[in-house]
Amino acid sequence: MRRAIDLGGDDWRFGSVAPKPPTASVDDRADVDEWLPATVPGNVRSDLLALGRMEDPFYGTNNEDSQWVDAFDWWYTRPLQVRLREGERAFLIFDGIDYISAVYLDQIELGRHEGMFSRQVYEITGLTKAQGSEVAVRIWGSDSLPHPRLSWQERLWSPVATALQRGQEAFPPRSATLKCQMGFGWDFAPRMRTMGLWDGVSLVVTRSVFVREVFIKTHLEHHAAQVTLLATLDSDRAQEVDAEVLITHKTSSEPSERQWRYDLTLEQGQQTRELEFTLPEPDLWQPWDRGEPHLYDLQLRILCGEQPLDSVRESFGVRSVEMARNPETPVGSEHWTVVLNEAREFIRGANWVPLDALPGRSRHTDYQALITMAKEAGINLLRVWAGGLREKKAFYDLCDREGIMVWQDFPLACLPLGHFPRRRAFRHLLAHEARSMVRQLRNHPSLILWCGGNEFSYKRNRRLVDTLEAIVEQEDGTRPFRKSSPGRGDRHNWVVWHAKAPARDYREDRSQFVSEFGLQSLPGVSSLSRFLPRKDLHPPGEGWRYHSAQVEKLERYVAPHSPRTLAEWVDASQKGQALALQVAIEHFRRRKYRTSGAIFWQFNDPWPAISWSVVDYYRRPKRAYVKLKTLYNPVLISLEYALQEYRPGDVFQADIWVINDLLTPHRDCLLEINLDDRRIYSRTVSLPADSSQKVGSVEHRLGPHKGHLTVTLQRQRQLISSNEYDLLYHDPRDARWIDVLYSKLGQWAME
Repeated sequence: MRRAIDLGGDDWRFGSVAPKPPTASVDDRADVDEWLPATVPGNVRSDLLALGRMEDPFYGTNNEDSQWVDAFDWWYTRPLQVRLREGERAFLIFDGIDYISAVYLDQIELGRHEGMFSRQVYEITGLTKAQGSEVAVRIWGSDSLPHPRLSWQERLWSPVATALQRGQEAFPPRSATLKCQMGFGWDFAPRMRTMGLWDGVSLVVTRSVFVREVFIKTHLEHHAAQVTLLATLDSDRAQEVDAEVLITHKTSSEPSERQWRYDLTLEQGQQTRELEFTLPEPDLWQPWDRGEPHLYDLQLRILCGEQPLDSVRESFGVRSVEMARNPETPVGSEHWTVVLNEAREFIRGANWVPLDALPGRSRHTDYQALITMAKEAGINLLRVWAGGLREKKAFYDLCDREGIMVWQDFPLACLPLGHFPRRRAFRHLLAHEARSMVRQLRNHPSLILWCGGNEFSYKRNRRLVDTLEAIVEQEDGTRPFRKSSPGRGDRHNWVVWHAKAPARDYREDRSQFVSEFGLQSLPGVSSLSRFLPRKDLHPPGEGWRYHSAQVEKLERYVAPHSPRTLAEWVDASQKGQALALQVAIEHFRRRKYRTSGAIFWQFNDPWPAISWSVVDYYRRPKRAYVKLKTLYNPVLISLEYALQEYRPGDVFQADIWVINDLLTPHRDCLLEINLDDRRIYSRTVSLPADSSQKVGSVEHRLGPHKGHLTVTLQRQRQLISSNEYDLLYHDPRDARWIDVLYSKLGQWAME
């Protein structure tokens, strides 16, 4: 039977050596001057920080003083004691090494790798020493990362495109790597090009057959699930074996088991075998707002007679997913309505960025805390953004369990006027990394969509994206694929914020799907005080800018509140962010299925920042997060009214909308509108399942007022939904036409 040993923890050591070319054949562990204790998973910077060898790079501008680590190459080592019985085999498995690495067992080089997201598997049967061995990983410093090699046409175009992009390079150094792109510096993240064993490391011991991986494909037919199990097996000889499949319902209160057995003839080496069976009347995996996210446990055992050779466990769910055409769109347009288990699903989403700029130190509890917050806010989908990671397994396991859908980007991000390398070597690297990503994630029912990446032109990157699409079809074939975001029908709306338009301009958006929009805001004073020295707290200055604040745009959006003190700045920016999200999300939800989803930018932060997040790095919610609980409630009451300055004597007029994203209707509900605690409207309404409808209008002549408008929906005296509006908030400024034009040109360049 399989023995799996976690090799993570604090049994590791690390040390630096002088840099050498990545092509060099070198084992220079003897050149390490000082071996220091390390933790795996981790990063070089996090290990140095834990030892007091580095000031906290997240505080002030200390990150500048941490850049020296990139100039060195690094070794990580740990002892390994393996006692194999007769007929046993041993495998070393690395879930993620960042970025260029060579793996050794004692003095034997097992392999080299470039890439951050692939799983590396090495058989070490017969290579270990009785007295104990050493696992060692050499990691080349970030200064050794590859750079784009530009043609003469690209060199001519580069300065022109850089000028058009207001200083952003057309072919930045990051474009030559398949590494976490934001680590090269982003508008919400620092330049922190990580190195290390950032994901898990394990040792697996089996007998003559090693189950490398399994893929569980389900297909719903009538009231049954046809299941195809693709098992990739590595046999050390030609032999006859039995495969035993045991299925257990993980989330049912009534335990049930089903078992199947198959005869297999194996050849020596690696091969894939297909096993088929039927699950009658399966409980479906549903998003949390549509039902229970039912999960099954599959155990595959490979036996010779009754002797177990290897076994694996894998969780899976039964569900179908496809994309349908949005209403009122031309035939032949891209489909952007998610259909899950044959029912349309409006997407109430958020963009997810890495938990930490040092991703090696993210743990299960960190993922759990933020995913819990996402669900509590009413979010039903998280988009794993292309400039971030293939997240750790804990992220996808938790989304499976909590019923949160996942949109997964591949690691190609943000080259609006450039393109990614067109060399064959880069295409092969992308194919290898993407294939591994798909194989690692494809059993997760929460994953409903693959996307080629973020903010680049498909036309200028056609061969790369077509390669990704082919890999998704070959290795998965059960989920939709979108070439890029934005794309046909999908929009990133940055007219508000980057073009400095008022929030009311969101109402002009008629896109089928909107996968980015938002405003920056400050975290609370207590959070700011943790990462900015007192001298940099206020007024806005370089400390703010170093931690991602776009001060000129912040000043534009806080202007209606005229803040003076730091506390007033925090309050004003958070109010502005919450209002903008309210205007946008309510507009998109009123357009339900003409616009089939909204994914705001962004949910979380990878470091202490002044950014677009609604939850700051310390997991403290901003005002917009609290507002999301209203805006992303599956049942929403929305007032559509003119966003103008209201004075006593004005007539306030609003259309009343009720939106129900649930598959169950709500009948005979009491809808009430109150202005400054005085009722101005009341009626009974019914909400059909999965609907958006205008149910009436309200008119009221305003007297002296505080401008606090509340709307409630109750059924049998139980509150179903509520909403609030601030009639005193007014943003009179229009966007400059040149800024709007620039924003629209940016969208056009990526199509």
